[in-house]
Amino acid sequence: MNRTINSTKLILEVARSFPCLRIKLADWHPEKFDADHFCAMMGRWSTGETLCGLFVLNVWNPGYAESRGWTFNMLDFAGTADAGNRAALIHWLERPVWP
Repeated sequence: MNRTINSTKLILEVARSFPCLRIKLADWHPEKFDADHFCAMMGRWSTGETLCGLFVLNVWNPGYAESRGWTFNMLDFAGTADAGNRAALIHWLERPVWP
């Protein structure tokens, strides 16, 4: 498997680990993950979904996320996320996967 496909597969697994994003992304199967396209998709998402999306963007490419102003704030997330989405973040923190 080439690196692009493998990286895309890994980041989609991270994104879909969040219950609130699982349905949103169920029919989205890009050949290559495009952070700008993903961010544009977030335009109609709820605050909690957007926070999960920001986490995904920062895992994908922290430097690019920072340059675009896609800041993930752990305290905002903790105050907004439900138990399932918090569990997804905790799981990632215990076993981080970098695409």
